Amino acid sequence: MSPTRPARLYAPVPSCGRSELWERLREIHGAVAPVELEPGVPAWLLLGYHENLSVLQNPHLFSRDTRQWREVTDGRVDLSDSRPTLSWRPNALYADGPEHTRLRAPVADALVRVDLTATSRTVRRIADDLVDAFVATGRADLIGEFAAPLPVLVLNHLYGLPDSYGHMLGDLTAVLFGADARRGEDAVARVHQYFAGLVSRKRVRPGPDLVSWMMAHPSRLSDHELAHAAALINNASHQPTAHLIGNTLRTLLTDGRVRTAHADARLSVQDLLDHVMWTDTPFQVLPARIALQDVRIGDCDIRGGDALLIGFEAAHQDPAVRAAGGGRAHLMFGAGPHACPARNLARTIAATAVTAVHERLGGLSLAVPPRELRLRPSPFLRGLVELPVAFTPGEPVQPAADPDRPRAAEHTDLLSRLLSRWRRSA
Repeated sequence: MSPTRPARLYAPVPSCGRSELWERLREIHGAVAPVELEPGVPAWLLLGYHENLSVLQNPHLFSRDTRQWREVTDGRVDLSDSRPTLSWRPNALYADGPEHTRLRAPVADALVRVDLTATSRTVRRIADDLVDAFVATGRADLIGEFAAPLPVLVLNHLYGLPDSYGHMLGDLTAVLFGADARRGEDAVARVHQYFAGLVSRKRVRPGPDLVSWMMAHPSRLSDHELAHAAALINNASHQPTAHLIGNTLRTLLTDGRVRTAHADARLSVQDLLDHVMWTDTPFQVLPARIALQDVRIGDCDIRGGDALLIGFEAAHQDPAVRAAGGGRAHLMFGAGPHACPARNLARTIAATAVTAVHERLGGLSLAVPPRELRLRPSPFLRGLVELPVAFTPGEPVQPAADPDRPRAAEHTDLLSRLLSRWRRSA
């Protein structure tokens, strides 16, 4: 890599990840490095922990509204034809100030109403259902067969829908953080159709679910805004939580010291998750904050309108914080006014999932050498394509019926039509 040439984040991800790239960039540039998101599309990558934290905590200097990005205002990037993670949507993620408060309040207040104790039981029921599908075989892919579908099935339950809709939604949202920008934009449109149909259904049949609670909120979001708010909860929760589960299971399978500490109850499951969020964070990079004025960060002069990428993985490797230890000061859930309001839900899902695997799959081991595990090609997420394992075959369980489990029903609304089309194309 030339010291004068921006690092290409669109280049293939090495099998070992990008840790070495972050360290080389830190050696050359310090706390902030020039990168390219796409050929000819420049941005700044924040490598330092404190630099990342400062940008996250100062929305009056750094906006989340990508429409203010110079590449957009000068006509070099079309947000309607860019990666889903770089585009703009009418939801709290892309808003600042009073508008952000108005759009975020229904989401945050609805998530506060979620009973995490009851949700933990639902997570365990769904986890057991997924394990039951492969437990007798003695082999499984713990990403495709477990970690990937679990979070979206839980979210789907919190939307008050049966599991069949969750499998459809999982297929769509898996594309959003992928390497194929064209497929990602198509998935965004289909996900929005899904949530527009969900909002329409809840207008007619409200219930004790996230969308109905947001619908009744004093902020009085429009149906269009409600659909985007519901989609945001899903898009921000599904893949990061899936890879938190996957990366935690990979750590247990490849790090004997951590595995022994967890097995001996010296490392609780919550502390285990924090360890993984520091050392194998599911987010490598999060786009983007837009500088609202000229500012100097590290040794770089940032111009108003420049895009700044939040470098989670690089920040966690910053020697300044590594020497101070870990705890829960990692940046996995962000910081400042845009900090993730679903962090407790994500932790509940991940902790219950890891416990279910530990209790259900005896003699668990990797089915391939660790060097053969492949990372996803996403420039943003860090997680495995597959996690093939072997274990002692077991018996399916028959958990007690979940009285809150949504039941399938015949409807003729948009959501059901989407499900029918998805089933035909599967």
